[in-house]
Amino acid sequence: MMGAKQVKVGLRVRDLQASGDLYRRLGFREIPNDEQPNLRYLTFGHTWLILSDMHAHEYNRPEEEQMVKAGPLGLGFALALPTSDLDAVYDLWRREGLPVVSEPEVTAWARIFVGQDLDGYELVFEQFHDEYRP
Repeated sequence: MMGAKQVKVGLRVRDLQASGDLYRRLGFREIPNDEQPNLRYLTFGHTWLILSDMHAHEYNRPEEEQMVKAGPLGLGFALALPTSDLDAVYDLWRREGLPVVSEPEVTAWARIFVGQDLDGYELVFEQFHDEYRP
C-alpha cells in the first residue's frame, strides 16, 4: 500500500493552492490526488507532507475546528528541512515577503535560518556542513 511506511505530517492551510506551490518550490514533490480535492500530498525524501484545506476538510471534533480556525496556526510547530543552497531558499523567502524568524547563522552542524510559511508554520532550513553530509 502506497505510503504505509512513511512518516506523514499534516498541516491545515488557508490557501491549498498557494501553500502547495510554496512547498513545491522548496523541493517537495506532489503526488497526484484527484480523489480528494481538499488535500495535497507532497513528499520530501521519505517524509510526506499532507496539506489540508482548513475550511473544507473535515475535523475530528467540532471544538478542534473552532480552535484551529481561531488560530494562530502553527503555534508550537517546527519542521526542519535540509537544503543544499540556504542562500537560494533565503532569497525565495525574501522575494515572497514571508516572515523570517531568525536570519541566517552558522551553527556547529549547519548554516540555518528560520522562517514561517503562509500560515505561520515555522520552518527551519539547514544547509549541513560537509562533515555532516552523507
